[in-house]
Amino acid sequence: MAAKSSVFVGTALISASILALGLATAVPVLAQDVKTESVAFDIPAQPLSKALAEFMRQSNVTVIAPSSMTRGKMSTGVSGDLAPAEALNAILRDTNLNVRERRGGVFALVQAEEVELRDDRTEVEPELEADEIVLEEIVVTGSNIRGAGFGASPGFVIDRSDIESTGFSSVEQLIESLPQNFGGGATVETSGFVDDTDSVANVNSSSTVNLRGLGSDSTLVLLNGRRLAPTANANSVDISAIPLSAVERVEVLTDGASAIYGSDAVGGVVNFILREDYDGAETRVRYGSVTDGGYDELKASQTLGKSWRTGNALVSYEFFEQSNLPVSDRDFALAAGARDDIDILPELEHHSVFAAVRQEVTEKIALYVNGGVTVRDYVSNGGSSFRSRLSGNSKNLYVNGGAEVGLGAEWQAAVSGSYAFNNTDATQTFVDFGIDVPGELDSDIWSIDAVFDGPILSLPGVEARLAVGAAFRKETFAGFRDIERDVIAGFGEISIPLFSESNRRPGIERLEITVAGRFEDYSDFGSTENPKLGLLWSPTPDLTLRSTYSTSFRVAGLTESDPDQITVGGVLFNFEYPGAPFDEDLVLIFALVGQAPTLDPEAAETWTVGFDYVPRSLDGLKVSTTYYNIEFDNRIARPSQSAITPFRSGDPSFFTPLFSFDPTPEQIALGVNGPGGFVNLTTGAFGPPSDPADTQLLFDNRIQNIAITNTDGIDISIDYGVETQHGQFDFGLNGNYIFNFEEAITMASPLFDVVDTVFNPADLRFRARFGWSKDGISANAFVNYTDGYDDNLADPVADVDSFTTIDLTFAYDTGAVELGAGLFDDLRIALTVQNLFDEDPPMISTAPAPFTGIGYDPTNATGLGRFIAFELGKSF
Repeated sequence: MAAKSSVFVGTALISASILALGLATAVPVLAQDVKTESVAFDIPAQPLSKALAEFMRQSNVTVIAPSSMTRGKMSTGVSGDLAPAEALNAILRDTNLNVRERRGGVFALVQAEEVELRDDRTEVEPELEADEIVLEEIVVTGSNIRGAGFGASPGFVIDRSDIESTGFSSVEQLIESLPQNFGGGATVETSGFVDDTDSVANVNSSSTVNLRGLGSDSTLVLLNGRRLAPTANANSVDISAIPLSAVERVEVLTDGASAIYGSDAVGGVVNFILREDYDGAETRVRYGSVTDGGYDELKASQTLGKSWRTGNALVSYEFFEQSNLPVSDRDFALAAGARDDIDILPELEHHSVFAAVRQEVTEKIALYVNGGVTVRDYVSNGGSSFRSRLSGNSKNLYVNGGAEVGLGAEWQAAVSGSYAFNNTDATQTFVDFGIDVPGELDSDIWSIDAVFDGPILSLPGVEARLAVGAAFRKETFAGFRDIERDVIAGFGEISIPLFSESNRRPGIERLEITVAGRFEDYSDFGSTENPKLGLLWSPTPDLTLRSTYSTSFRVAGLTESDPDQITVGGVLFNFEYPGAPFDEDLVLIFALVGQAPTLDPEAAETWTVGFDYVPRSLDGLKVSTTYYNIEFDNRIARPSQSAITPFRSGDPSFFTPLFSFDPTPEQIALGVNGPGGFVNLTTGAFGPPSDPADTQLLFDNRIQNIAITNTDGIDISIDYGVETQHGQFDFGLNGNYIFNFEEAITMASPLFDVVDTVFNPADLRFRARFGWSKDGISANAFVNYTDGYDDNLADPVADVDSFTTIDLTFAYDTGAVELGAGLFDDLRIALTVQNLFDEDPPMISTAPAPFTGIGYDPTNATGLGRFIAFELGKSF
């Protein structure tokens, strides 16, 4: 940690110097309201939700509008040098939407109210003048500074209209479609079929996020910006507990962010923002089924909301169930030798209730509380040499409340507290033996944090903003162990726009520097410090260049980090080891198993460089590209899944740092007398059992800080929309190409590139979208592509074909046309077809024992087949 500490100290000194300069020069100067300055806008006519997103990007001002307001509405284009408020008025001109004053002069989007006049005419509430409008700025994932957005970090937002266009029924389907997310880890389709730590520990049929393929425990998942309790393995969050019908948008940060959030934010951050500001009622029902087999889904949701001048309230309920998908329904799996009495997908059912209330008490104080409960039941049939059934239920609770207090001079204090809980009550039934093995696991997180942010320096063209804060978190886990830890954190972030709209010059339209740092102290292992630096530069109005450097970390999960309850055991065996320094090749080997008594944090360095290109000469086009490089070392892993593996295949020298040719009696006693038990395999063909005291080589095969993962690649995003007399046409592409994905068994062993091999990421994945909409009718086609790779389980190595599927969605929303009040007003009808041509996943060899082969790689393909769903929704 020495190198990190020096970088962090340097970062802190820079921040302190800038802060001191700001205080010295800004004392007599009030913070300047940059929102009234003119901005060069170029926003074409397009769907309102897209126009608002482009408005936020070009103005660097964040505005949130509920999907219930923007759905089905088109915006008026705007171009030229305008104040942000003027541009917003122009965008809303033909939408029957307006702005209304709220706390502290803040204005929010509302429906224009009709006022009856004495002469029977109607009049809508007039637009406010541009200089009267103050736009609300919010905190976006990846920053603690209001209005900063993603800044120099790569990221994207999936809003409500994007979600609806996909036709997906669940959060996990949405995340699995992202090329930046790898399908390995804990998911419902990999459990029992992949030799992966997260998949093996997935005892409650959960689904997790795995950005960059670095593991489900290396992506931080947030709900409304707050941590959720981890699922049964105490290392990752089950996103299937979040009802998609309650989600307003998803913010995805594909960059290291421990300087902002602390542990786990190595591969990135996914923040689910729930619907909040909604006025009215919405009922939806969805049913879908595969065209081959008996798998089907049913989802029903009800949302009720009320907004008033100083606040709002919302409650949302969702019911979801799916039947199981047995292997017997898939001929390709049977042809590959899969058992016909196991499930590809489990049987699931969940009930979710989420609620939110916000009230502005005074002009400077707002209070809020939100939370929810999800209860899931599941049953999955599996097995290898014998049949088994996993069944149980999982309960998730989330509550978050707090206050936002205006302090004057644009400073704000935000204080919040949250509690998250997960309970898993599962039973493993060994059908052939009639044996039930029950188990119950609990995990929860208590947290409280306070953030102060506002401007510290105001000069012509420059408004530096600072955020500082502190946090406390308590994590507990109860089950086969009862463990807890406390975490105390302090953090700071500064944003310095050296050049902006008011002082731009040729070659420097915009230049902004961001510096962030976070210190965390853990009660069970110590402290860590992590910095992040960002640079954003626009040499022309059309082009923005950006780059970041950061360090990130992941602490051991609670199930990995209790030195008082570490299970250690040993295995004694004879094996041939020609490289050993003995006269004979047959060596008596003692392998320690279990877990090392202390585990240090995993550490990563990440840097990115990319650009955003929005040419004014071609309205509606945006191209973004980001190169990323991640060096992830000191990773927590078991050296070998099988203690004999280093000697049975490969080169044992890779494990040399873990070998001891002169073991001590204390080391042998640790394995023989440990709570994990001792197994002596030196019987049978090798004669009578050997004495552990005669051990010639000690192999430390305990879980410990040992592995390395290095990966680099490039993300590309293209969006283009054009309005014609025949409707709005949209094209989108989100792709990821991996140059390298290298792993090392130990710090001393060579790196092996595992990209394009079975159960590892394919080098190329993309999802393309083609859309059209007009007068409430919309149609979208999606192309999902995963490149071919090598089947390294086959002998000789075989080719695995690429996998391409096409999805279609069709919708008609009467809210975009005036049908008059009645049954057919604000009605939405949608049809979804996934995997239109019913493509089978490409075949691979059987999975390694003891895992059951199903004929394909579920980390890079799906066995669902063609799926058709129909949805009906009504707003009141």
